[in-house]
Amino acid sequence: MKTKERKNMKKLLLLIRVITFGLVLAALNTSCLKYDEKLFSQVTPDNFFKTDEELVSALGAEYTLFAPYATSNLFDKQEATTDEVVVPTRGQDWDDGGTSRRLHLHSWKYEDNGMGGSWDNCYAGVNTANRLIYQFQLLLKSGSITSDASSAYVSELQTLRGFFYWQLVDLYGNIPLVTDFASLDATPKTVARKDVYDFIVTDLEAAVPLLSKTVGGTYYARMNYYAGQTLLAKLYLNAEVYSGTPQWNKVITACNEVINSGKYSLESNYFANFNENNSGSKEFIFSIPYDQVFFTGFNLSMQTLHYGSQATYNLTSSPWNGYCSLEKFYNSYTDNDLRKGDVGTLSGPATKRGNFIAGYQYVLGGGLVTDGGADANDPDGPTLNFGNMLHSPAVPQINELGPQAWRQSGVRIGKWEFAIGGTPDLSNDYAVFRYADVLLMKAEALFRLGNTAEALSLVNQIRERAGLTDLTSLDGKVSFDLAGPVVSGGELFNEMGREMAFEHNRRQDLIRWGLWNSNDKWAIPYNNVGDVIKTTGDYLKIFPIPKDKLAANPYLVQNPGY
Repeated sequence: MKTKERKNMKKLLLLIRVITFGLVLAALNTSCLKYDEKLFSQVTPDNFFKTDEELVSALGAEYTLFAPYATSNLFDKQEATTDEVVVPTRGQDWDDGGTSRRLHLHSWKYEDNGMGGSWDNCYAGVNTANRLIYQFQLLLKSGSITSDASSAYVSELQTLRGFFYWQLVDLYGNIPLVTDFASLDATPKTVARKDVYDFIVTDLEAAVPLLSKTVGGTYYARMNYYAGQTLLAKLYLNAEVYSGTPQWNKVITACNEVINSGKYSLESNYFANFNENNSGSKEFIFSIPYDQVFFTGFNLSMQTLHYGSQATYNLTSSPWNGYCSLEKFYNSYTDNDLRKGDVGTLSGPATKRGNFIAGYQYVLGGGLVTDGGADANDPDGPTLNFGNMLHSPAVPQINELGPQAWRQSGVRIGKWEFAIGGTPDLSNDYAVFRYADVLLMKAEALFRLGNTAEALSLVNQIRERAGLTDLTSLDGKVSFDLAGPVVSGGELFNEMGREMAFEHNRRQDLIRWGLWNSNDKWAIPYNNVGDVIKTTGDYLKIFPIPKDKLAANPYLVQNPGY
């Protein structure tokens, strides 16, 4: 059963969808709606924004923009460009003009359609926050709300705007910086990455202390003080990348605000964070309250599962057979790691849930799933076997990147529970910020400053929950180069990947650790000529300004290298 606070947030988001974004601009728009059985011909400060619920509903317009976060174009950039996720082209499926392959091969182009989706979504978040901040300023000026109320809501909106600007500065580097809605410039100029970073941090450092320290209740899935501190920790963690100057001590200070609050802790069961009914997780610092009816957008089951998996989960729609993981990343988990899960065999389905769905797949109620469209050279024929497990001699988990990857190629993402009888949209809440990540961020900052003993203790907290023995050193071989040399902090890097797999972290980790241009080591040994990652260069650490944005705004400057 869903918790009360989760229901309240989803009720709010549903209300916002009914009201529409425009109604939050009370002084600018006219409309007609039904709200508590009272009809308004015009939404103004005189007849709306009278109650806390109405004021909070205005914020909902900003929160709805998180709907595409979990499995969108943003996920593709942060995960499908790394050693964690790939989208093979299986015949005509997922070809998309080669966009998915180019993402993985680090050969994307500024003309690619996939370059613009995250830009559009994040700037929608920025622009909506700017509009709402302006609206609350009007309400304060008119005397409709108090100074304290205005300050609270504006600070929350500033922090949300900071989140979307963080995504933009992380992905695109040099971007327009717009904060004034009243004098909105339709063609803003490009601002240097360091300057954007400095603005975000300065703005957040002023806003976050004003946020509520309430956890749960009406603040469930909202940006409170601890979510704001986690956002700051993320920015400080990548400060050297964004600005040229590391901020490791600031990472520790921000993380300690969360850790020392005593309001969050590790769940005893790792998968409690990813269940369908997971809104009570003690690890959730900031989450998205997805719902298959009221707040849709989390469609991982469609993105990763095979068409035949519809029979495994009795899904209402056939999946799209896309996302899968890479063999080296899968093998970076030991078999006794509770996060890995086990493999389905010819004698029965997998019995342990894991971050991956691997091996032979079964129809709900019994019997192997078969695929009538299986490739002629598929070693399993029509029998569905994710990752081609248990063959002797072994065959690759993914035979090639495309265009003729086997339809069953690759273990699939199973971290979030897929409900039996589910629709294309999941009802699992999605943790944007999770307590385990805070522990790992602090561990990295301590490690960078030479305090390896305390960093090791934090990492071992994560490992113990996974059923693993404690590490005695953080040094080791990195996950995609297990045959390579032992490197300083290798096991810390590995643990960050294993714990936070598929949670939008990996691209940032690879860049921050200086491993982004090591992709020749984690590339799949594709059979197709030319499918080897050879493109390198620091310019690939950020994406190009999309073609249509350059065409629309002559003041934008393309990022170097593109």
